[in-house]
Amino acid sequence: MTRTHLTARRLLTRGNTRFMDRRLFLKRTASAMGLLWLTRIATMVEARDRASESTPGDLDFLRDIAGEVIRSSQVPAGGRIPNGPGNTTGHSLRLPGGTQNYYPAFWIRDAAMMLGGDFISADEIEGWVKVIAATQPGREGLRFGELQVPPFSIPDHITLAGEACWYPGAYTEQGQGAFGFLPPADDAFYLIQMVWEQWRLTRRTSFFKSPIKTAWGEHRLSEVCVNAFDSVMADPRTGLVVCESTEGRTRVDWGFCDTIRKTGFCLMPSLLRWRAACDLAALFAAHRRQNEAKRFRAEARKIRASVLKEFYHPLPASSGRKTALMLSATGLGRKEDVWASAYAVWLRILPRDVELAVARRLLFLYETGGTVVEGQVRHLPPEGEFGGFWEQAACEPGTYQNGGFWATPTGWLAASLRKVSRAAAASVLADYALHLRRYRTEGAPWEWIQPARNLRVNPQYAASAGLVYLAVSRG
Repeated sequence: MTRTHLTARRLLTRGNTRFMDRRLFLKRTASAMGLLWLTRIATMVEARDRASESTPGDLDFLRDIAGEVIRSSQVPAGGRIPNGPGNTTGHSLRLPGGTQNYYPAFWIRDAAMMLGGDFISADEIEGWVKVIAATQPGREGLRFGELQVPPFSIPDHITLAGEACWYPGAYTEQGQGAFGFLPPADDAFYLIQMVWEQWRLTRRTSFFKSPIKTAWGEHRLSEVCVNAFDSVMADPRTGLVVCESTEGRTRVDWGFCDTIRKTGFCLMPSLLRWRAACDLAALFAAHRRQNEAKRFRAEARKIRASVLKEFYHPLPASSGRKTALMLSATGLGRKEDVWASAYAVWLRILPRDVELAVARRLLFLYETGGTVVEGQVRHLPPEGEFGGFWEQAACEPGTYQNGGFWATPTGWLAASLRKVSRAAAASVLADYALHLRRYRTEGAPWEWIQPARNLRVNPQYAASAGLVYLAVSRG
């Protein structure tokens, strides 16, 4: 999103039950995954020693911090932000963190990142979905001057009065297109994740089948979700999300890069689209609507094959083993995407040999230094052909999404490293736990930091706590 003092970031978490469903879908069993980890024991002696002593305590500590910060982000129905607006939606909402007046609205992706560990009840998730669905426009879409909201889109964030804010860096005034003329390409997929999580907790499809109010009338939630999925432009041949370069048609690829300009096929929203297709396939199968389930299973297979073809970039072998990176976009923004690489490995969307090649690259970046500081992660490696800084960014080099260090992807990174080095994974986790213990009374976890400039921005940030724990514990 665009935290020009607005826009919040987010990403996903998956529960253990969901993991089992995905493994079945991908023809992988839990026992096979366990065997994979057991055959990739690390050789980093110092980190291994540290891990053997501290990892269990670190996980317990991270869970405690996650619970504290997620609880502090809640604004109950009828409640009010300190020195800010009241929640008149009729439903309990979660803001991006405990510093509620920093991002005083309901960011969909940030809320989705709190799910998967049962910190949030099914009833509360239902309320979120109702608030989001109420903003979904119909077949005509919306226009705000030159800004265009395609039919059935999902907004970037929603005020505590239930009003849609379609673009990063703005509220109901919607902005001037500085962060795209179309809404970000990720929020529709986060809505679907929420619906899946509600089903995971209840194992009932009644909510998915039920009518729900939208801006275009009352319709079944299943229809709302399918229309939201289709609202984001994807290439019909590959299934990958497209960010256009045409003036007046640009968009943010996902919220944690909302100050970054990208074009062509984009990796992160394509991964989110794959996950949403898997979720919808599972939901429709549970609903015994096999034709729809078949459609989304086929879409997931197409995306999976295309991700490898379009974003995978092999590198020279290291010690006789393949290494590779994942590119963030095929046009502008064709850079090594550390976050999306870790997320792709965590999702298990890649073939096994490719997954390990990408994990080895992440291990190299971690061991070389500069990409991870105090357990927090840059978007790009600090140097190299595909590293450094983004070509077009609204934030200066060395800050925010263009060189700042974030904990949002730390759990994905640790889970990815564990495939090739248990010790490195434990070391990342221990470093971050140490950071939290050291700075907890000063406001950690922060949204992002830059130690070289003594910058620590936005305290009590939920994704820097909840998502880390959820990704590691479920990864």
